[in-house]
Amino acid sequence: MRPNNLPQDKLLAERINEISRNFWNSAILRAGIKIGVFSLLEHKSLSVEEISEYLKANSSFVEAFLETCVVLGLLEMEQDKFTNSALASAFLIPEKKEYVGDLVLHITNHWDSWGKLDTLIREGRTELPFENGFVDASTYWMDYMKGQNNRAEAGQGDYLVKNVNLVGKHKLLDLGGGAGSYSIALCNANPQLKSFLVDQKEPLAIARNLIEEHRLQERIILVEGDFQTIELDTDNDVVLISGVVCITSQDEFRRLLRRSYDALLPGGLMIVQDFMRIDRSQERTFLDTMMDLYLKIAFDPNASDRHGDEIVSWLTDTGFINPKQIALPTQLALITAQKPSSLSEIN
Repeated sequence: MRPNNLPQDKLLAERINEISRNFWNSAILRAGIKIGVFSLLEHKSLSVEEISEYLKANSSFVEAFLETCVVLGLLEMEQDKFTNSALASAFLIPEKKEYVGDLVLHITNHWDSWGKLDTLIREGRTELPFENGFVDASTYWMDYMKGQNNRAEAGQGDYLVKNVNLVGKHKLLDLGGGAGSYSIALCNANPQLKSFLVDQKEPLAIARNLIEEHRLQERIILVEGDFQTIELDTDNDVVLISGVVCITSQDEFRRLLRRSYDALLPGGLMIVQDFMRIDRSQERTFLDTMMDLYLKIAFDPNASDRHGDEIVSWLTDTGFINPKQIALPTQLALITAQKPSSLSEIN
């Protein structure tokens, strides 16, 4: 009976081999972005020799690399010349709104950390790329902030706008708003809205440039400080917390929810946007499970891709009502809730 099982056994063994090779794909993608091959080949068809001369690189290595990009669907080859595929042209050209190259660099900056995953598991600790020397601190934080803006520009901002109703809302408090991507999206979609974006000096420097590009200097006010300790106004119609719950402890986030509640006017809207386990499809469960480990490695030992039901319980414990979990086709999900508009709405 055993020989009849051999083909299946070999198939299963190849699955192990496939998993072990997956890092090759991300290395090829990262290299293509860093050496600028996709920008070079936008609207052009060039030979190996022409590309090698431009890159000042070894032609044998360049040819092998370009062929891997072809089999990954990043490039196309015709008559010994290479050009961008539709995929690369759509998402890997820095001048385009949908560019995600900075996000790719941020994710792959954690290369060395993943390489010592066995050690990090045993020690239960995070290791940032500038701590192991893979990139310097300024490069890491720049790639991180620009990468988050990539995510917003590539579609997350549009989904946020489509799923929150800000009609009649005039003042937004964006806590930990980073590069300002979501304040920009919401203000562009709601002409009556003014945002106060609270974050540290470094992300606000990036936010300032983006806000000027969108000509929103008068409607998005940058407030430098720690959103956990800075004094907050109490006349806000909306509070947005994006990308914070997954990288903070439960106690820290509960404290932030209490501060948000106090900062809202009665009837105000609370928006939480983050990696959250809301969609229970097989594909999303896979992504959420992988993301949970990534967050612990990349941000904080207490970080987690948390369950939506858990976050809802924290919101209702704080006093919010009418929580709504919203799964999106993108990586981030939404939860909205309201501050009661009167004592009669408080349980």
